[in-house]
Amino acid sequence: MQTIPLMGDGGGRPGADWDPLEAVGSGDPHATYRRLRTCCPVAWSDRWGGFWTLTRYRDIVRVAGDARTFISSVQNLVPPSPRSGLARKPLASDPPEHAVFRRVLNRHFDPDRVTRLEPAFRAVVRRFLTPLVRRGEGDAGREFAARLPLRAVCLWLDVPEDDAEWIQARSNRYVEALAADDRERAAALSAELDGYAHRLVEARRRQRRPAEADAVSGLLAARIRGRPIPPEWIAGCVRMVIVAGDRSTANGIAGCLEHLARRPEVQDLLRRRPDLIPAAVEETLRLTSPSQVLVRTATREVEIGGRTIAAGDAVAMLFSAGNRDPEVFPDPDRFLLDRRPARHLAFGHGIHKCAAAPLARLELRVVVEEVLAGTRRFELAGEVTYNRWPEFGPCQLPLRFEVDPGWRETGGTG
Repeated sequence: MQTIPLMGDGGGRPGADWDPLEAVGSGDPHATYRRLRTCCPVAWSDRWGGFWTLTRYRDIVRVAGDARTFISSVQNLVPPSPRSGLARKPLASDPPEHAVFRRVLNRHFDPDRVTRLEPAFRAVVRRFLTPLVRRGEGDAGREFAARLPLRAVCLWLDVPEDDAEWIQARSNRYVEALAADDRERAAALSAELDGYAHRLVEARRRQRRPAEADAVSGLLAARIRGRPIPPEWIAGCVRMVIVAGDRSTANGIAGCLEHLARRPEVQDLLRRRPDLIPAAVEETLRLTSPSQVLVRTATREVEIGGRTIAAGDAVAMLFSAGNRDPEVFPDPDRFLLDRRPARHLAFGHGIHKCAAAPLARLELRVVVEEVLAGTRRFELAGEVTYNRWPEFGPCQLPLRFEVDPGWRETGGTG
């Protein structure tokens, strides 16, 4: 573990306080995050051009809730996404433009509308779960969790499920290139994903549907100051949903299964009390924080935690650290099924809070229901390896399953 210096004289930009890649290299960054919260809660990193990191819940909520001082249109991630591609609306936009996109997306991510996708998504889950459970073991990260989220996105976009394989191959390599700071490779893959989004918007533009049919059609019908939204902005929104709905949700699913695999007593309780599954999902989201960081840019000089942040500085909100802040979550490293209220930051906070949260929650709930229904017990069967940054969660998750005989008789298919 590297040494994290105590906060200095309260002045401006210091020497580096931490390196995120060094912190997450062990697979469990939370010891580093605890030390940052205690000793240097507003920390500077020199990596990727330099950025501030917030680790306290109250500081994260302050920045996420002040869209005037901390804007989203300049930079969203560290490392920054390649700037040659589509702008990821509405994440990469500020008020008032942001509100137009969110009104449409909120309507199409309404929990009642999302619930209509549940039967089709449940069938997808069972299709990918069946070979794992029948075999008795497998990599529940790569063979299962990673395969589901883009299929849910395809259901939501109303495009063929076959598109998910094409998107996923490029999305995975894109995120890996970003993490490796391979900008050229990331830009090339980004252009391929941009092309898919452009083609989808053009197809919807040529063959119009009612605005209520899907989000792309809704955005094509929407207006900003009386004018149609530019098609490239809508394509950027599609691109945002594709990327945001893939790796972070896959990490969430795998993280949830890992936590349950380590807690057989919780598995047993949830089999007896499936009504507690939503609460278990929320507590696991708090502990795992699969999309662990987002970035804003300061529009003016501001002081946070005794540090002076200059106009133009990147400010990273480390949700995974805020979600274990003991000032908000007593005994923060424990899984507590009855934790109330569940004020976690796994989906962000403020006007940019994840619009797709209802879809992600449905995915997690259905996965837990199906895995618990198909097994008597499941446990870790080997070493877990983790994605590093900016998402966090198991990429390899070897599990061993003790099959439920009744489930085997039905074949586990819907």
